[in-house]
Amino acid sequence: MSALTPKSRPARVTVTLADGRSAMHARDSHRGDFSEPFSEVELRGKFRELAGVVLSAEGVAAVERAVDDIEDWPNAGTLTGLVRRYGRS
Repeated sequence: MSALTPKSRPARVTVTLADGRSAMHARDSHRGDFSEPFSEVELRGKFRELAGVVLSAEGVAAVERAVDDIEDWPNAGTLTGLVRRYGRS
């Protein structure tokens, strides 16, 4: 598997139960990478879930809206200002 990196990031997991049975699953690459990208709906859902840990619900929505308009930002202060404003203490 190491020979395949960094082009792909293979992984294999084997679970062995107390009674001796085992199951193995392998993937050539993780979900969400270039070969199997997330859809926009999945990506936004993941953002909301993770951002909600450090931002208020209002902040998550504000940052998401701001990122939609990233081309109009004068600088990165647009994002950092929102994170400071809506960050959870």
